Amino acid sequence: MTPEMRRPVLEKFPTEADLIAYNNGTKSKIEDRIPDLPDPDTPKGKIFDAATKLFSENGFKDTTTRAIADLAGVKQVMLHYYFGSKVDLYEAVLKFEGMTMLAVIFGDNPTQSSQEDLLIDIPIRLMTVLHDNPQWASLLRHEIADGAAHLRVALRNVSEHGPLGAYMHFHDAYEIAVKSGKAVKLPTEAVRECLLAIGYSAIYLAPLIAMINERDFQDETVWEEWKLTLSTILKRGLLVNNPI
Repeated sequence: MTPEMRRPVLEKFPTEADLIAYNNGTKSKIEDRIPDLPDPDTPKGKIFDAATKLFSENGFKDTTTRAIADLAGVKQVMLHYYFGSKVDLYEAVLKFEGMTMLAVIFGDNPTQSSQEDLLIDIPIRLMTVLHDNPQWASLLRHEIADGAAHLRVALRNVSEHGPLGAYMHFHDAYEIAVKSGKAVKLPTEAVRECLLAIGYSAIYLAPLIAMINERDFQDETVWEEWKLTLSTILKRGLLVNNPI
C-alpha cells in the first residue's frame, strides 16, 4: 500500500482488509443492499411510514412512539413488536433513507463519460437528491443538528455501501483523473470533504438562504442557476484545461 493510501483506522475510514476486498472486486452494487421497505398496507409498513414522516418533521427527540402509533392507526405495542425501541425504529428509518440516498449519489450512472465528470457530478447529485426529496433533507438536518450519532450506527454495518463506499468511489475517481492529467493535484481527503460539504451545505442552509435572499430552492429557475453556477465553479477550480 502506497503512503497516500494509508488511512487512520477509524470507524468512518476503510481498514486495510476493506481496501483489499474492495479492490479485489468482492463489492456488490449499493442498490442491492438497500433494506426492503415494509409493505405500506401492513401495520409494520404504516408504522414505518408514520415514523419517517414524524422523524423528518420533528427530529428524534421530539417524536414520541405514541404519536407514531396514532398516525399509523395502530396500538403502541405494535411499534415495539415490529421494531423494538424508538431508537431501533429511528435507526431503521435512517438506514433505509441513507442507503437509498447513497445509491442515488454513488450508484451506477451509465451517462458518466469520465472520472473527472464524476468528481463534478458528486456534489450536484447530492444537492439534487436532497432537493428532490425534501423529507430526506429534513430528516438529515435534524439528525446532523443532533450530532449524527444515530446515523453512524445505522450505517455502521453496511460495509462498502456506507462511508467506505463513498470514500472509495470518490478516491478512485480522483486518483484516475489526477494521473490522467485531467484534475488538479490537491490533498485527496480535503477535495473529497470539500465537495461533499458544498453539496450538502447548499441544501442544509437552504431555509436560511431563502429567508435572507428571498430565493426559494424549489423554484426551478433558482435551482437551475445553482446547478449551473456550482458546476462552473468546480470545473474552473478542479479540472485542468476544461472548456466551459
